Amino acid sequence: MKANLLDKHHEQMALRDDDPTQPIIGPIHLAPAHELVIEQIRRSIQLGRFLPGHKLPAERDLADQLSVSRTTVREAVRILVAEGALSVRRGASGGLIVNQLHVADADELRSFIRQRRSEFNDIFDFRAVVEGATAELAAQRRGMDHLQRMRQKLEEMTTAIDASLGHENPDPVAVFHAADTSFHLEIARASQNKHLQASVESIRRAMFIPVGGVFIKLRKDANQIHEPILDAISDRDGPRARLRMVEHVESTRRAMMEFLDDRTPAPQV
Repeated sequence: MKANLLDKHHEQMALRDDDPTQPIIGPIHLAPAHELVIEQIRRSIQLGRFLPGHKLPAERDLADQLSVSRTTVREAVRILVAEGALSVRRGASGGLIVNQLHVADADELRSFIRQRRSEFNDIFDFRAVVEGATAELAAQRRGMDHLQRMRQKLEEMTTAIDASLGHENPDPVAVFHAADTSFHLEIARASQNKHLQASVESIRRAMFIPVGGVFIKLRKDANQIHEPILDAISDRDGPRARLRMVEHVESTRRAMMEFLDDRTPAPQV
């Protein structure tokens, strides 16, 4: 793992602690175009749109999609390569490759999370409240198309688990996490509330490194915690959907805190 990867992630997830004695209005700083490109690429990686080992679109295509110059894309890629998020592969099959998230040193990850234990507890508090309410609203508002996509993501997680057990997939954990994120985002879409969707996306990104680093193996029953959530949403049982989602969030919190409080290897999902 690149030396600054955890620190860079912390900068992205850090919440602003405003001084109430200071005026709300402050200086406006316009971000350079390449920083906006970096943010878009990071977002795509953190939400599982591009998995480790996958190629990004070619430089020209990225420039067209983002409506920026190729020079701007090139500068953004240079920074992401320096951070260790991307690598450049030469040759006919080459291109911009998403790097594996390497948090191999459990002690380093423990230190990172311990120093920010309060922040991570705040994140889990936020998840329990927001994702619980989102699941309840989704149960009331979901359509058949939402349920179909949620079930598809459950199937993708199950496939990743099977691949992990059979050693068929080089990185089933990354596939599982991507499908897991998509599952939660689909629940947010089913709520049909744009503010909840933005909040769930933001909090999933904030947990990208700690969850990706702590949960590095898949258990056979890793998907069982999602099924009761989907069942409640399918049954239009809002209170039960909220309860099952909160149980899920608290289970993840306990696993992470247990990882911090002892020196055992990283737990399985």
